[in-house]
Amino acid sequence: VPLVSSPTSSPTRTSSATPTLPQPTGSPTLPQPTLSPTSKPTNSPAFAFVSEQEYDAIDADIAALSAAFGNDNISRAHFLGGIVRLVAHDFMDFDITNEAIPMGSDGCIDMDHPDNSGLPQDVWCDGCPLTEVYDNNFSHISKADFWIAAANAVIRIASNNELNLKNDYVSGRVDAESCVDQGARLPAASGCDAVEGVFVERLGLTRTDAVALLGAHTIGRGNEDFSGHHGIWVDTEAQSVVWNKRYYEEFFRRAWIPRNRNDPAVQDWTWGGNNGDSPRFFLNTDLCLAFDIEVTFPCCSDTSQGQNCDRNGQVLRNTQCASYPAGSPREEFADAVELFAGLRAGGGFNNDNTPFFSAFASAWGKATTNGLGDLVPLVSSPNSFPTPLQSSSVPTFGTGTADGSTSVCDLLDVLSVSFQYFFYY
Repeated sequence: VPLVSSPTSSPTRTSSATPTLPQPTGSPTLPQPTLSPTSKPTNSPAFAFVSEQEYDAIDADIAALSAAFGNDNISRAHFLGGIVRLVAHDFMDFDITNEAIPMGSDGCIDMDHPDNSGLPQDVWCDGCPLTEVYDNNFSHISKADFWIAAANAVIRIASNNELNLKNDYVSGRVDAESCVDQGARLPAASGCDAVEGVFVERLGLTRTDAVALLGAHTIGRGNEDFSGHHGIWVDTEAQSVVWNKRYYEEFFRRAWIPRNRNDPAVQDWTWGGNNGDSPRFFLNTDLCLAFDIEVTFPCCSDTSQGQNCDRNGQVLRNTQCASYPAGSPREEFADAVELFAGLRAGGGFNNDNTPFFSAFASAWGKATTNGLGDLVPLVSSPNSFPTPLQSSSVPTFGTGTADGSTSVCDLLDVLSVSFQYFFYY
């Protein structure tokens, strides 16, 4: 999921092939939250805070939708990565220097802006599974709160429960009615100037925070029909649905060389080995975290790999991508990459995800609460509000159908239609 934006030009191609769709067999066994029917406000002036029961129900719904992909890791990567990208594009428009219109996690994304391409087509749209889950069961809470809870579920699922952000979750965000020029605030895929401009100067985060947040690229895919960048950031399609530190290891495992040099709008990096149907790629905003590619472009990130630097009509085995000089502020980028990768002095990598997970949890918490006050931890009862409001019936989350609403089980029954949406970005 590129956290950084797509090229500024609109995509000119659309997918013509009909993907193989995951087909549920009979009535699948799904994770079912135990939640009694609650009340939903009518004409409420504010969104409800999120309760622990509702949070767990959102988590269970995302898990059920993910499980429905079966062995189709390409589609699952689009789905899981797309949810995280949705949240990132919501919070990356925050500007600490703009007191009048700070934006941030406000449930508002300019879906017509080309830098958000892919989100309105396949992630948040009429008929998209994620949108249907929200509209049918959770529309009494803000989109901003729902998106973050859904992304937290993705991270828990993809990390095999190793990174559970539930205890850090807060709610009470209010959705903005409009966000003019929201897409223009997103970072371009140009390099570390864009990373610093957005994450450090406008979001007020540290460079280490930025490196941790870009670690979200460990899951998901890029698709050339939307972003112009095609492939995965990690080793295999199976790995692209796993939340761990593999993204950082890839900086050192491969000899990265430029790709698409004849088109600056989509120029990125690939490795010199075989790629197959899912090319391994890095954006400029990825590789610049460890190498000074502005000084030495074009270059190879590891000239010790010799022939792997001489591919795609390029001879780069003698042009090593430079490291940042001592005293450069960008040394913090490179130090964080090495720390999160678990690079051993004698070569190889450790198996400890803790540095990445801890740094990500901290940075994610800052980014998703930037500029916001009056946020509260999970409340004890559903539909809690700052002030009392009249309410009416609402269905059981994830399971209820007594009132005719759509549950996740109902959604899975129509996945043969719904999952024709590919989650491209």
